[in-house]
Amino acid sequence: MSPTPSPERQTADPSALTVLKIVWHAAKSCVRERPGQILASAFLLLMVWGYHGELDLVHAIYPRYTGPGSVLGPRQVVIPGIPWDNELISFAAGLLLVVVIPLLIVHFGFRQKLWDYGVGLPPKGRRKLAVWTFLTLTGLSVPAFYFGAKNPDMRKVYPFFKDFTSLSQFGWYELSYFPFFVAIEFIFRGYLLFGLEQIRNEHVKAIAGGTPAPYFFGKYALLIQMLSYTAWHLGKPLPELWGTLVWGIAAGATAWRVRSIWPIVFSHWLLNVFLDFLIVRQKLGY
Repeated sequence: MSPTPSPERQTADPSALTVLKIVWHAAKSCVRERPGQILASAFLLLMVWGYHGELDLVHAIYPRYTGPGSVLGPRQVVIPGIPWDNELISFAAGLLLVVVIPLLIVHFGFRQKLWDYGVGLPPKGRRKLAVWTFLTLTGLSVPAFYFGAKNPDMRKVYPFFKDFTSLSQFGWYELSYFPFFVAIEFIFRGYLLFGLEQIRNEHVKAIAGGTPAPYFFGKYALLIQMLSYTAWHLGKPLPELWGTLVWGIAAGATAWRVRSIWPIVFSHWLLNVFLDFLIVRQKLGY
């Protein structure tokens, strides 16, 4: 029996099997190594959640569900008594898919503390910074959201549910909207950011008996989560799409220092409540 060809020999004299091996070894590293596990699971779960959280797979299986932002008249009732049922399903699914499942991976797969991924309160010594983070980012963002509410493309998209009949109904909708921001901030600023910035040599296995190179993401995890966050917003109105570049790096940098996602979650949610209210206030009589 002839010896197994070396990787160099296979590259110089390739075949279809060589290509399949390249793909297989690349995919296998996603299962074997911590960086690949984090990136692959995050992107897969985001794809299941769907384009902007629209749960496209659910619609394909269950046509009664038409997704958040669908026109109220043509769409059918999925949850009786809740006019924004499609939106609520998307928000709840996001919480399950990109928060609960990654936290289960962290706890049972990585054997790490959940607090290491930013879901705890800011530690002592960083709580004043957390308050200033919330106040500063919220205050600086208010003008952008105010002018964003006047943009015709933004008004077409937000709020996802538009047929409010009272201020109290609007309030209940916005409360149900909160899990959406927990999902968004955790998957990007929690799971990706905190997960990748903790990567060290021991989390990367040697391939084919070799020695892994130094493997530290550190502050560059900020760019990875920002680019991923921006990519998820492709197709959104231009003011929002370009705003993701600023928010992605600002939210990531401050969450990283505060060691908690919660100042960012509450800021992001309240800013969007403000945006929604500006768009529908005339209809509500304000």
